[in-house]
Amino acid sequence: MTGWEIENPGEYLLYGNDKNLRAFLKNYPLSALSPDGQTLFIIRQYHPTLNCSPDDPVNPSEAYRMCLAYYTYSSYFFFELPTHLHYNMLSVRYDQHIQDIAITISSREMTRVTNVKELFARLESYAPKTDAEKEAAFAGLSNEIPLQKKKVPITQTEVKSTVIGVLKNADFDDWWVSAPQKIAFLDQEEMTFTITDYNPNEDEKLMEAADETIRNFLAKTPQDREAMSTYVYQNCMDFLDAVGYDEADQALWDIKDPRDIWNYVTPLEIYVTREPYEDQGVYLRLIFRCEWEQEHGLQLVFNQKGKLVRVSDDDGHIIG
Repeated sequence: MTGWEIENPGEYLLYGNDKNLRAFLKNYPLSALSPDGQTLFIIRQYHPTLNCSPDDPVNPSEAYRMCLAYYTYSSYFFFELPTHLHYNMLSVRYDQHIQDIAITISSREMTRVTNVKELFARLESYAPKTDAEKEAAFAGLSNEIPLQKKKVPITQTEVKSTVIGVLKNADFDDWWVSAPQKIAFLDQEEMTFTITDYNPNEDEKLMEAADETIRNFLAKTPQDREAMSTYVYQNCMDFLDAVGYDEADQALWDIKDPRDIWNYVTPLEIYVTREPYEDQGVYLRLIFRCEWEQEHGLQLVFNQKGKLVRVSDDDGHIIG
């Protein structure tokens, strides 16, 4: 077995006694289910650039990375592990000491006990690491809960932008939503702006940077959008090449003028947020539904100066 025998593993967690999941857990020693049946862990090999098996026939690769996949019924994440270790067992249990799930990862070379919070702190997959860095981080796992900075409470129910006016508290206490704004870039379509992960009592400079980011985006025109057509068209073609020919995609394959790609996307959301992992700049993410990548959609990412810096699926990352 390779660990790739279950498609959409998170969906199986909705059905606690699913026989396919139980059979997989019984036969693949590098998988484990949390005691409450809500979280699934799998150690397996990945393609070095795609979230797929290294022996995927469409995307062959001689290299691979080793990861611990972490699934709930509604989300997933993966933590990169040292590639050269020979893993032979994975288990989870509830640990009263940390009042959380403890994860035991065993290999011929070493065994470590850890937890999800520690994995996020030491082996998160946002920032690339060399194998030596991953091994050092793995060797340092000790099942400790990292100290959390105490958050300053949010007392406001609205914040003020000099560009788009008042934004009101949204679904989360650090999300703020504006009134609908006309977007010239989208032929005057009205959309709201959502500033995310913003505590006005902690990050005093974010709103000033957000205003500059929003101002530069609102200055963009349909001609600016057309100038970006090639990048969006290439994103579509790259995806179609990766998944292989499907008759349902014929209209996309038949596109001759890259500017026509906009006929196959629908704008959904605009988010403004600070990038937390690398440069910590403020970026704007314009999210679309698109007809080629129906699961993850499309995002255009603009920096504070209004420059387009990324065209990708909506993968939850800002600058990749």
